[in-house]
Amino acid sequence: MLNSSRIGDIGVGVCCCHPPIPCIGMAGVIVTGCPSMTICNMPDARIGDIVLGYCGHPGILVTGSPNTNSCNSPRVRISDVFAGCFTGVIVTGCPTHNTN
Repeated sequence: MLNSSRIGDIGVGVCCCHPPIPCIGMAGVIVTGCPSMTICNMPDARIGDIVLGYCGHPGILVTGSPNTNSCNSPRVRISDVFAGCFTGVIVTGCPTHNTN
């Protein structure tokens, strides 16, 4: 069981959309979620929601719980992955709510 993630939770990774600079490490925040499902008083994050790097480039959440949905999409947890210009892993979640 892993902590469920929500709007405002943090992801860390790299952004590779800064040519000619190579990929740079950074953090970002989940900025979209299920409007009708809240976890710890914040909208729940799902596959397909956006993580915005602090540089302004996005990543899309691409992994989630295989058996727990929120708004018809798999719920995202700590350790789930996002990909795009900003690629990485979710590192924070609601400490009192777990998802399988």
